[in-house]
Amino acid sequence: SDGLKRVIVGILQTIKIKDTDMAKRRMRRAVCVAAGCGLLLWAAGILALDALAQRAAQPVHGAPTAGTAVVLGNAVNRHGRPNPCLRSRVEAGVALYHAGKARRLIMSGGTDGDGSNEAEAMRDMAAAAGVPRRDIAVENRSESTYENIAFSRVLLGTEKHIAIVSDDFHLPRAQWLARRHWPGKKAQLYAAPDCGDSAPNRLRKRTRELLAWVKTAALHR
Repeated sequence: SDGLKRVIVGILQTIKIKDTDMAKRRMRRAVCVAAGCGLLLWAAGILALDALAQRAAQPVHGAPTAGTAVVLGNAVNRHGRPNPCLRSRVEAGVALYHAGKARRLIMSGGTDGDGSNEAEAMRDMAAAAGVPRRDIAVENRSESTYENIAFSRVLLGTEKHIAIVSDDFHLPRAQWLARRHWPGKKAQLYAAPDCGDSAPNRLRKRTRELLAWVKTAALHR
């Protein structure tokens, strides 16, 4: 009868709604679990980066002596103003030079979107700080940490002991690349001093560094 059909249809619709609601709950639960796992992995990665970074932080008098210090580039300008994080890297390289911990500097960095060249800007900063231009080499094409390392190799010549200068959280990946692309050379680390980044900006940089580690590990085993 029509009444019975309506009852059956109603029951089937109720079951379908319940199944749909259950599927939605399962989906929400799966999304929450995945997000939680992702958050835990991210937090663990940030802590691991900080632990590795602490190993690179040392006073200049405690830094081992190297023939050459390779200073890795950063954006020349930030928000229309000179980037203090680039200057802090240069100052760290200059400190090594003046302390007799490096006989020469290699400035490594390419051209930014505004046309500023990182390596050339770093050379000018170092020269203004008292490093003779004859002791400063320029690698001005690199656009990534891998290219910093790869393109600087020819400038290193037969030098065996190299100091890599950059932000503390960046140095472990640079050293990892150097071990693979600078055969027969020993890469030491020297961290630039804090450049005054805000806490959100520090967190953003470390998150980006985690992603860069994934890419680096995949491409440069």
